[in-house]
Amino acid sequence: MGGVCLNSTMADPLKGIMLKITDDDPATRGQKLWVMFALAVFLVATLNWYAMVREPQVVDIENLIQHKNEVVLVEGEVISWIEDRYGNGEDRVDLVIEDDTGVIQVRWFSTGQIPPIGTNVTVMGDVVDYNGRFYMQSTGSGAIWWGPSDLPEVVRLSLTDLAVDPESYLGEIVTVTGFISEAISPDATFTSAYITDASHQMQLLVQSATGVWIETDSKVEVTGMLVYQETSLRWAFLTQGPSILLDGSHVPQSNRLEWSGEATWSYESGSMVTLAGTLLILDDQWTLFGPNGNNMCVMPTDEDITNAGEQGYNGSAFDASGRLLWNPDRSSWCIDATNGNASNLIDPMSSLTMQAMLSVNPASMLLSPNTKYTINTYMQYAFEPLDTEGYFVDSQTYNFGQTRIAMTFPTTRTQWIESGQGIVADVTVAWDDGDMRMRLMVGAYQLVGEPPAPETLLWDDGATQWSYSKNKFVLLNGKAVQEDDGWYLIRDGSTQSVRLNLDLNPIGTDDLHSNVSMTWMGRLQQVEHATEVALVYTLDGADALDTDGDRVSDSLESANGMNINSPDTDGDGVDDRLELEEDSNPNA
Repeated sequence: MGGVCLNSTMADPLKGIMLKITDDDPATRGQKLWVMFALAVFLVATLNWYAMVREPQVVDIENLIQHKNEVVLVEGEVISWIEDRYGNGEDRVDLVIEDDTGVIQVRWFSTGQIPPIGTNVTVMGDVVDYNGRFYMQSTGSGAIWWGPSDLPEVVRLSLTDLAVDPESYLGEIVTVTGFISEAISPDATFTSAYITDASHQMQLLVQSATGVWIETDSKVEVTGMLVYQETSLRWAFLTQGPSILLDGSHVPQSNRLEWSGEATWSYESGSMVTLAGTLLILDDQWTLFGPNGNNMCVMPTDEDITNAGEQGYNGSAFDASGRLLWNPDRSSWCIDATNGNASNLIDPMSSLTMQAMLSVNPASMLLSPNTKYTINTYMQYAFEPLDTEGYFVDSQTYNFGQTRIAMTFPTTRTQWIESGQGIVADVTVAWDDGDMRMRLMVGAYQLVGEPPAPETLLWDDGATQWSYSKNKFVLLNGKAVQEDDGWYLIRDGSTQSVRLNLDLNPIGTDDLHSNVSMTWMGRLQQVEHATEVALVYTLDGADALDTDGDRVSDSLESANGMNINSPDTDGDGVDDRLELEEDSNPNA
């Protein structure tokens, strides 16, 4: 009874309000409108309060089928995501969430910050059944949330670590560094490539757009998850495009195309390339022609077009550099300088490359032997001071398809010119009757840039492999031992050795480095053995490698935890050499 009376008491005021609202008396019409407005505000506030206090329940993924068309919470780990799957600019991210019972796809609209792979998140959304396929649909930046403690712990590894024991890292978030095998477009939502180091390669599956071009052979740092592909029986590395970091210290070289290799151009699709030829401009269309009449379209920048009119590009020989893309309008491959290259198609300040000069019309050059050309090229082999004949090549380091041409210097010199050294030279073209080939006659020349770093030799490579490094500066590990006829570098634990012709004032043979196995640097040369009919290798100008010049070898500094790039590791004003000699701690 009491309950009935109470309900009647509470209902009476509401009943009175409703009677006044429905009363047709004109005298109270204004009051009715205010009462209706207040009632509406009250009902909306009540519903909002109800929505806040009634939180959705946390549901295991395997039980989502029981909550069709309901708003629920799911807690799990992000194992994959892809942004704007269809590339139409939609503010949508598709995530895959996993808990202990299963996985579910979450279609997230009006998104916020995207969680890294491996993050433990809470997702709120509707459970949708589309023709028997269940997924969750979430809207708003607050539909997915996580805290600092939910972020994954990232382990830094090398590809060698993964190759030795990949199962140990299955499902973990790891970071590896390597070189990527192909160019990735900033808008590509899925890319299959390879990440490599000196001796390993692993398939790299990139989900979601990177937002920037990643060039072929770029050095990258990739964070992601190791997965096993059962269909192809191999391991792969799954990552997201925005998680790929570029190492700006390594600038990948542009690949040079050959006119004779047109069938292989498709392998370089999307990559930065260079191709030499004669440029013709007709009806605002730019075309690069090769020596046999074959051609490729080129897409210039606005600055290229301006320079062409001012400097007369039409009919001239050039190296065209840009991104190799298929042009559907002209149904041909095209070098595009407008597609994220950050440089012009043609650099008017650069010298003519050797490849460009020879790709125009080599036969016609012999008809004008007095014409001088300024070319940008590289020395193929180390050039001794007394040498006058050698070869120029079109790339600093050896690669397949490297082009070379014989050359003759005017005089001898007092200094070596290292293999791979850049040169800008004034040359004329002559015909060599003895060798039946073209030869460049060098006039004035200037060395530009730095030669490649010394090569690292391994004792196990053997004499044949070493012969490719003859006359170059090399690095070789061993222990310096003094014999009756001089110093030798001995391989640890063996009798293999090379003779050391020491540099002036060397550090590798002083008391501080006595009986220490170290990395030595010197010019590898081959000479006759003093007493036997044989050729032997020597290291000329040899000394222990000392990067920072503090007269402590890199090997000794590394063994003592010192900085090989600083002559004063601990910054106390006393150089590392003096601290070691005084038996004090250079790391204190």
